[in-house]
Amino acid sequence: MFMCKPKLKLSGLAVVASLVFNPLSAQEITLKSLDGTVSMSGTLLEYDGTTYRIAMLVGDISIEASQVTCEGAGCPNLIADLTEFSLAGSSSLGGELLPTLIEVFALERGGDLEVSVSSGGSSVFTVLEPDGGVYATISIEAGDSADGLAGLLDGSATIGMSTRSPTANELAAFEENIQGRILALDGVVAAVHQDNPVRILSLAQIAAIFEGDITNWRDVGGVDAPIALYRRDDLTGTTITFTDLTLTEGQRALGGVATILASDAAVSDAVAGDAFGIGLTSYAQERGARALAIRSVCGQLFEPSVFAIKTEEYPLTRRMYLYTDSPFIPDVATEFLDFVSSDAAQAVISNAGFIGQEASWVNLDQQGRRMAQAIVSGAGRTELLQLQDLAASVLDADRLSFTLRYDDEGALDSRALMDIERLAGMIRNWEFSNRQLLVLGFSDNTGTTNAALASTQIMAQDVRAAIVVATGRANMGNVRVSPIGYGQLMPLACNDTPFGQASNNRVEIWVK
Repeated sequence: MFMCKPKLKLSGLAVVASLVFNPLSAQEITLKSLDGTVSMSGTLLEYDGTTYRIAMLVGDISIEASQVTCEGAGCPNLIADLTEFSLAGSSSLGGELLPTLIEVFALERGGDLEVSVSSGGSSVFTVLEPDGGVYATISIEAGDSADGLAGLLDGSATIGMSTRSPTANELAAFEENIQGRILALDGVVAAVHQDNPVRILSLAQIAAIFEGDITNWRDVGGVDAPIALYRRDDLTGTTITFTDLTLTEGQRALGGVATILASDAAVSDAVAGDAFGIGLTSYAQERGARALAIRSVCGQLFEPSVFAIKTEEYPLTRRMYLYTDSPFIPDVATEFLDFVSSDAAQAVISNAGFIGQEASWVNLDQQGRRMAQAIVSGAGRTELLQLQDLAASVLDADRLSFTLRYDDEGALDSRALMDIERLAGMIRNWEFSNRQLLVLGFSDNTGTTNAALASTQIMAQDVRAAIVVATGRANMGNVRVSPIGYGQLMPLACNDTPFGQASNNRVEIWVK
């Protein structure tokens, strides 16, 4: 979550700013005392809104901004810093989605928007007040996810757009001082030509194809024809998400000979025109190609769909982030980050082809395969009796897309906390009047059956408590919230990998 910062105030020429100014290149400035009797010159290293830090021959010196005036080309442009911010990174986000969100952001404020291109090639969006004054100037430099994180690191970007989490090396460079807000969800898909007879592959088969170990379609049930590979480069979120989730530890590069293209849309279009092609692209950019279903080694079948991606049950789901590395950013940037989490923005995201985080519903009929899979794989009579109890509980219920998961520390992760807030808002708006919320806890297969039942009951009770707190007990009305732990029942993924275990440790929300 992003930290809030105090509002910026202007009083005549005095500015109390709450932002960090990191010059991209060292520049000389002169600081003069307010009475003009003392001055000192040096290289500006940093300005954090209250203090200048400059390098002089005697060493680095910090001086309170309220005690001096700044002269020289290297002085921070305080007025611009209050109203300007920049985004850099993934073209999947910066190409169409963020410009659309900026347009809605402007219109929601009752103003207008002007769009231009800077001398450096960045898109510049000027958000206008209803009276025509400039409210904010936002620039977008679209590249890949690595560019966004690098822009944060060198100070050229206020916000980094990324379709993946930072790598270990990137986290180390930031000294883990980086914060991400989930903008949207998407899934990486293996897409083929519409006429390709292959409908389902395992993750292992897809990985073997892109590593160059499987080179003919007949080896995976298709026609006798060589496989043509299409994908993005190794630094893009699409490729990194795929390699992180399919390749073994330490093996993070695809070895197959592939045509490397500049966008997910280009990959999909290439596959749509090649009867023997397969491409790694995004669900949001499937276009004229056809995404394959994925079968796990445990027998589960996963079709990429809006609901499967919202619940993060589709095994190649990815979270799409807006990152910052400091709480000291312009107020308009904070306001924009708050806006993209709003219901209005999430609806725009869904209309743009990505997956928003607003609630979706499915009935029990649409969950039939996972119930059948659990019955078929049931180990014994006790588990089958538990499944019977579960089926009776959800028989007349609908499942919400809010599926809460946990971080490495065992606490509800940031998305789960946001989903609880969304659920609380729905309760306050009387969307569940006179209905029952079933809060169902599930776990992986570690530990004993009885221990798992006990721990998932505690999980469900804790989530119930969080929902009541977020809603406000007085706002619960006639909504009943019933926590039930089902232990190791109904796994969503194989328990033999950390990803599978993390997927299975969850709390689902059903409504009846």
